[in-house]
Amino acid sequence: MDSNQRLDYLYKEYVRLNQQAEEYIKSAFEDFKLMGVIGATIALWKPVVDIIVLANPKIDYSGLLFIGFLSLLLVVATIGFWNLIKQSFIIFFADNLQGYEEEIRRELNEMNNSRVFNLNLDKESKLIGSYRITYTAFLAVFSIATTFIPSIILFLFDSRYAVIYLLTSITLFTVYLQVLRKSTRRFLLK
Repeated sequence: MDSNQRLDYLYKEYVRLNQQAEEYIKSAFEDFKLMGVIGATIALWKPVVDIIVLANPKIDYSGLLFIGFLSLLLVVATIGFWNLIKQSFIIFFADNLQGYEEEIRRELNEMNNSRVFNLNLDKESKLIGSYRITYTAFLAVFSIATTFIPSIILFLFDSRYAVIYLLTSITLFTVYLQVLRKSTRRFLLK
């Protein structure tokens, strides 16, 4: 294979991997939109329960609140963990793209301090720092909203449900953060 054919092949594969990464990135952001809708649903769950109990007073109010909040929390956790799987694929593609970029730069004789084909995440400290701050803020606000607001509402009606919900929520967010930390360690702990 001559140099032009090799370069063409490398570039085509680079574009294919880049498109796959972009698909996962778009999909991951759509998951965040869905989590936002669920967060809004958590805020509206108590008024919904009020209407249900008015229609059927025999229903256990605090139990219905608890089951609804717990169900929404589990859906949020499922979406969050699914999003971590997508982020793992994005990191995998970024690693592969770096290898292709290095080969393309070598074929173009652009190795020394060239910015051509240079998705070197090890050097992108500003981007990674910005991501870390923004994602941490998002997770903090989201976890507070999905943990403490339902816990406070549940505490007003049945402290047992509030404690169970609070412990479940804290456990889920702790596991999520541990998985996130381990899966992004290479890029975020620089």
